[in-house]
Parts: sequence; structure tokens; C-alpha cells
Amino acid sequence: MTPRQLNSFLRIAELRSFTKAAAVLRIAQPALSRQIQQLEDDLGVRLFVRSASGVSLTEAGDALRTRASSLLRHFANVRDEVGALSDLVPGRLHFGMPPSLFDLATMPLLLAMREHYPSVQPSVIEGVSSAVYELVLAGRLDFGVVLSTESMLGLHHRELIKEQLFLARPSGTGPNDPGPVSLAEVAAQPLVLTQSTNAMRAALDDAARRQGLTFDTLLEANSSRILTALVAAGVGWSVLTYSALANDVSAGRLTAVPIEDLSVTWTLVHSRERALGLTAQKLVELLLEVTARAAEAGRWPGVTLL
Repeated sequence: MTPRQLNSFLRIAELRSFTKAAAVLRIAQPALSRQIQQLEDDLGVRLFVRSASGVSLTEAGDALRTRASSLLRHFANVRDEVGALSDLVPGRLHFGMPPSLFDLATMPLLLAMREHYPSVQPSVIEGVSSAVYELVLAGRLDFGVVLSTESMLGLHHRELIKEQLFLARPSGTGPNDPGPVSLAEVAAQPLVLTQSTNAMRAALDDAARRQGLTFDTLLEANSSRILTALVAAGVGWSVLTYSALANDVSAGRLTAVPIEDLSVTWTLVHSRERALGLTAQKLVELLLEVTARAAEAGRWPGVTLL
């Protein structure tokens, strides 16, 4: 009995058709039939009954279906544990990153991967925290980096990076002193902010409620790129992490002013049902390394490794 046979068995049971399963699995139907025949021979039972309307599970097949998913997870865990004994990390890796970390983390990370682990084929999805979280929960990503929230139900999580929040304003505006500002000073400005469903906005709103403050919000957007462009155009000021502002600050379009006692935490999330593999562990190590280098070089103010 092999993981491939079990995966094929589950797909046939789900679709109730060898033909449909072969198309989804992208293998020839005779080859799929041979897999199942071998599985039945190994177990000494029939798993499917064929009829004019398709296939159905036998009693033995139904019993196997209830155990197959846990068996596949067991195979995956054994593979990861044994693989951790090797220095090699080949294969594909699917992960999610937030758009705001693109300049200071995601791109340096991908370049470092190409240098140190050329046999790894990364597949990267950019998305807001809620979207990445759902993809990891659905099993479509091996792991993701998201903003931490009070609820991390269903996933393992590990805090990686803490970022201070900054007030973003057009260069040449506001006080000359770039020193920290209070949240009350932020609330006195016309603002363009992330949407209320965004984890970063939730942290900002929670802090404002504790201090009895309200914001003059001109508009909302789910894209830090849109917000920074609006700030540069003089529409309003914004509140973002420095990682989201770094490119515009370097280009002289924006000034970033730290906000007192206000920060967010980037968190690694992955499945509770499967250990984080060696490839993913190496990637996380590289992420922390590129973050540390950017901080030491002065390119990432307000960041702390946890």
C-alpha cells in the first residue's frame, strides 16, 4: 500500500468514477485501474463495485476511506521527519506572503533561496493575512506569514517578526522633527487607511478605542500600494508598517514617522496535522536572516526578531 495508491483510491471514492478520477489525477485510466487492483491484491479485499451508474464502495472500501486520510498524513509526517536528517531540500514549496513585505523580505528571501537551495521550486502567493490564512487552512499552502490575531484556530502558529507602525506623510509636509508621534496626533490628521477587516487596521482601531480616539478616515483600501500612492499624491496620511513604506521613503516620496507604543506581529502559520518540513524550516531561517541583515543595515527601522 503506497501513498499514491491511497490518494488515487480517495479520488475515485469522491468522484465515484475511474474515468473522472483519471482525468483529475492526470494519469491514464488503465494505469489507475492497475493501481487499485494492486491495492486490492495487497489488502486481499475488493474496494469498489462497478455498476452502470458508476462505482460504489464495498464495506471494506468504506472502512479504508475512513482511515486513508490519516494514513496519508502519517506517511507525510514520516517523510518530513526522515527528510530532516538530510541536508538536501529539493522539491516544490507553496507559501503565502503579505504584499507589504515584498521589498524588504519576500524578494530578498527568494533571491537567497535561489542562491542557497537551487533545487527548491518556490510557489509564492501574495495576499492579505485573512486570504493567506484561509489558503493554509484549506491545505493549498504549506505555510504562510500573516499578521497575528487573537484567534489562530485550526493552525499552528509561531511569532516571527514584530514591526512598529508608522505614520506615512508626503515628504516636505508636517513637522521637521521625525521623532515618534502619539496616536492622538495621528487621529488629528485626515487619513487613508486599510479596510476595517484588515488585521493591521484592527490593531489600530483597538488602540484608538482604548484611548477614546476616532479617526478622520477619508477612504479605505486593501492595498498598501494604493495607500502609499494616495499619500504621495497628498490625499491624506496613512498608518502602515515601515516594510510597506520602504521603497517610497528611499525614493523620497514619503516620510515615515514612528507611532508611540503601536506595533503588529508577523506570524508563521501552518497545518496542525502535518509537521513543518525541512524545506519550509530552511525558508523560515532564511526569512529571519534577511530580516536581520536589513535591520542591521538600517534599511528596516522598527523591526524586531522574536
